[in-house]
Amino acid sequence: MSTEFVPAAEVRPVTFAVHASDHVERGHRRGEELRTGIASTLDAYRRYFSHLSITEAAVHSAATSSWQRLQQWWPTGAEEVEAVAAGAGIDVPELMEIVARTEIMTQAPAAPTECSTVSHTSPGASVAAQNWDWAADFSTLWHFNDVGAVPGQHRHVGIAEFGMLGKIGLNEAGVGVLLNILKHRNDAPGGVPIHMILARVLAEAGTLAEALEIIDSAPTSSSSIITVITAEAAVQVEIAGELKRERRARASSGADGETGESGFLIHTNHFLHPDLLDGALELRPDSTSQERYRHLAEAVVRFEAERALARGGEPPADGAAESDSAAHTDGAAEPDGAASTDGAKNAPVAVGDLTKLLTTGPGDAPVCCTPAPGAAYGDRSATLVSVRIDPARKQIDLAPGSPADGLHGNRRFQL
Repeated sequence: MSTEFVPAAEVRPVTFAVHASDHVERGHRRGEELRTGIASTLDAYRRYFSHLSITEAAVHSAATSSWQRLQQWWPTGAEEVEAVAAGAGIDVPELMEIVARTEIMTQAPAAPTECSTVSHTSPGASVAAQNWDWAADFSTLWHFNDVGAVPGQHRHVGIAEFGMLGKIGLNEAGVGVLLNILKHRNDAPGGVPIHMILARVLAEAGTLAEALEIIDSAPTSSSSIITVITAEAAVQVEIAGELKRERRARASSGADGETGESGFLIHTNHFLHPDLLDGALELRPDSTSQERYRHLAEAVVRFEAERALARGGEPPADGAAESDSAAHTDGAAEPDGAASTDGAKNAPVAVGDLTKLLTTGPGDAPVCCTPAPGAAYGDRSATLVSVRIDPARKQIDLAPGSPADGLHGNRRFQL
C-alpha cells in the first residue's frame, strides 16, 4: 500500500445526496453508491489499527460489542447500518470497524491526532467552527453528506467518513454538532459509537434540549467532546467513558463548568470540566492541545479588545475573555460575514470571525495542522476539513484543508 497521501487542500470530495422513502432504503443506497469508498476506508482503518498494535481479534470484539450496544440504544440507526452493510456487500461487524473506530482505538496507548473548535453564544445568532484534524492518510476518505429527511428524521448536511451515517453537520431544524477526541483512564471499547450519537442528534434533535437529551442517554465508553450549536446557544458536552458534563458560555459567571464570559467557548483535546479532571490524559506525549488552547484563548482576548475599541469603550483587561478562540488579524480579508472593524459596533460575531480565529501560520500553535516534511505513516496529522456553522441562517460551510489553505474548495449548503 502506498505511503503517500493527497494534501488535504487538494482533495475534491464527492457529494453523497440521498433521498429515500425510509431509513432502510436510504442506508442501502448509501452502501451501494459509496461501496468503493467504504472498501477503501475499511482497508485504511485495518492498516491503521495494525499500526496502533490493536489485534484483529480485539478489533472484531470491540466492533461487535459496539454493534450490540447500538442495537439496544437506537434500533432505527442500527437498521440503517445493517442496510449500509448490505448495500456495500460487507458484513455488519466489518462496517462497524469504521463506525466504531473511536471506541476501537481506546485500546491503543496513544490517540493519533487532534482538533480545534470555537463557538460563540449570542441568543438568536450563535455560531461555531472547527478545524477537523485527522491522520493525513485519510485525506480522501470522507465526503460531503447531504442526507434527505425520512419520516421521523430531519434532513441534515455535513461531512462523514465513508460508511458512517453522519459526523459533523447541521440539520434543517438548526441543530449542529462538532466533535473533538479526548482521552481518559476510564476509556474502553464497546460503547455506543460516538459517531452514531452525532448521527442521531442530526437525524432526530429539533432543539438544543433534545440534542443534549440524546447525548446524555447514550451508554458511552470512549472520551470525546461534542459541541452542540443552535441559534440559541452553544453547549460543550465532555464525555469521559460513561460520565458526561456540560460547559456553557454565559454573560456572567456561572456554576462550575459554565465558562466563557464573553460568549466564546473553545476546545482542543484535553478535559476542561473540573469534575472530569481526575483520570484525564493527554492524547499522546507530544500533544499540542494545551498550546493550541492557550493560543486560542489569547486570540479571543485580542478579538474582544478590538470589538470593545470599535464600540468606543475600553478594551477588557488581560484574560477577561475566559474561554476559547483565535486571532482576528488586522488588514486580513473578511470571509463569510466577518465583522469589519468599522461594522463591529453592532455586528454579532460571525462565522468569518471564527475562521480568522482558527487560522494560524508558521511559528504559531498548530491550530491549522500540516504534516511535517518527511513525517512517517501514523505520525502525520493534517487539518482535513474546515467547518463553519451558522444555525440561524441554516448554513454550513465545508472546505477541504485548513483556513490557512484559503478555503478554495469551500461548499456552502443551505438547509
